[in-house]
Amino acid sequence: MGNNTTPKCQCPNCSNLGKYAYPVRRRGNNNAYLCDYHRRSLESYYTENANRLGTPKANGMTYSIELETMHPDFQARLELCLAGFLPTSDGTVDAEFKSPIYEGMNAVKAFLPSIQWLINNGSMAIDYHCGTHFHCGHHTLINPLTMSYIRRFYHSLFVPLSDAMYSDRAKAESIFGRDFGEWNTPLSVRTSAENHTNFINVQHEYTIEFRSMFFKNDKQYSNGADFCRKVSEIVCKFFCEKIVSMGLMEGQSLTEEQKSEVRKAAEKTGRKLVKLFETCD
Repeated sequence: MGNNTTPKCQCPNCSNLGKYAYPVRRRGNNNAYLCDYHRRSLESYYTENANRLGTPKANGMTYSIELETMHPDFQARLELCLAGFLPTSDGTVDAEFKSPIYEGMNAVKAFLPSIQWLINNGSMAIDYHCGTHFHCGHHTLINPLTMSYIRRFYHSLFVPLSDAMYSDRAKAESIFGRDFGEWNTPLSVRTSAENHTNFINVQHEYTIEFRSMFFKNDKQYSNGADFCRKVSEIVCKFFCEKIVSMGLMEGQSLTEEQKSEVRKAAEKTGRKLVKLFETCD
């Protein structure tokens, strides 16, 4: 490093002086830096990572990871910060690292071996305390308008998939990395679409959150991410595109004819999600 270069903290969006140096794998074991604050402290639970990585792809999809961890050391912090992850607090784990918004699946998969390396190296742990939830968005088809209709027709869209997964929990666990549980609950016709712990959470305005996703290993998580992508693509193509094509407005009262048309689209989507699960290897 030249004499005129001031080391900068590697935490995303931080411009503080990087006072603490640690060798990191991503730099060939050369040093990277943390400031006083980010060496020990975490951003608020409510802090979002709005940074984007990559260029938009033809399918319009975007992805992000909530990486909950136990016992992350300084190397884990730096490796993740250098990859654009934002360290935040979460009362159930030691730290939750929020990924950037990935413009394409290749960037997601390219970093998964680094997460595996940090675990194998003992720099952090992902255990039963942790969730590694996966978010899927779309540049034009997942937004406050379409999400409002996803909530309104939530049961037709996702209860059939939930039932199929519950009837073959071993297969579902092999895809997602964990069984249903307290923080990723199965669905029924009585489930509120606004329930945060639903295994498919639709409280967000710009993403569908898959709360069953768990990082057992990089290969499993890669396969699970592909499944989440396919689910989201089906929802976009067969439901969200229908909402847009009908010219519906957020919160409007639907005529019986409109309601029937939207419900048919939701039920068709739901059947396709079940077929996706049944034919998934």
